Amino acid sequence: HFRWLAQSLSNKGWPVVVLEHPGSDDTAVQALLEGSRPLPGAEVLPERLADLNAVLQANEKGLVAFPQKELILMGHSLGALTAFLAAGAIPETGLSSRCKQALDDLFLTNLSQLLQCQLVDVPLPTQQKIPSLKAIVALNSFGSLLWTGEGTSSVSVPVLLVGGTLDLITPPLIEQLGLLMALTPNISSRALVIEGASHFSPIRVGGQKRDSTGYDLFHLGEDLVGVEPLGVQRLLANEISIFLKKVESGERQGPSLSMRM
Repeated sequence: HFRWLAQSLSNKGWPVVVLEHPGSDDTAVQALLEGSRPLPGAEVLPERLADLNAVLQANEKGLVAFPQKELILMGHSLGALTAFLAAGAIPETGLSSRCKQALDDLFLTNLSQLLQCQLVDVPLPTQQKIPSLKAIVALNSFGSLLWTGEGTSSVSVPVLLVGGTLDLITPPLIEQLGLLMALTPNISSRALVIEGASHFSPIRVGGQKRDSTGYDLFHLGEDLVGVEPLGVQRLLANEISIFLKKVESGERQGPSLSMRM
């Protein structure tokens, strides 16, 4: 369901390697959108880190060959959190107490807090930083309870954080902007908020086409797929391409927040 993004980047000259995690294919996403499958929880993070590390080790051993030495990690939601952890960001101490306070006053407009608090009971493997890591692109990311800015853990490489105004799982003003301030001190990091996009707008489910109005043909509702998801995906592909070009050229700019319609 991210083949559209891989193809877009590949067409512009960037080599792309896509990890297919178990339970993360078109069938699983369709079942998730239909309500017959629950969202994956924090319990899958050790497995997803292991998947990523296995691919990186295979590259080092020559079993697979990346055409370029420098690496950019991209992930959506839980995949974005996986990228932060893979980059060496360690959740700050005191998560249990922060979760107790947050869950006592839980808002249904930030469901990611439930998943973040699952990490209290999930032992994460020790993660070595990736020397070749150049940047991270995090779509609908979260981690405001994991990183508050009071600890020493951070991601030193530039990060592009993307959120949507209709996202009730990882609301952008809380999660993306909070992460930008707490976790990504790099001067070239960016936050992009897309008007009308939801948590699931970046996901292209099998058979999704654009009708005359530009709306999702599954008729799942704007609360799930947002407004014109294919338009959001075109915008994402363009903004990610711009970000990658700046990272590739080494261009330095001040921190930025952008709003796109």
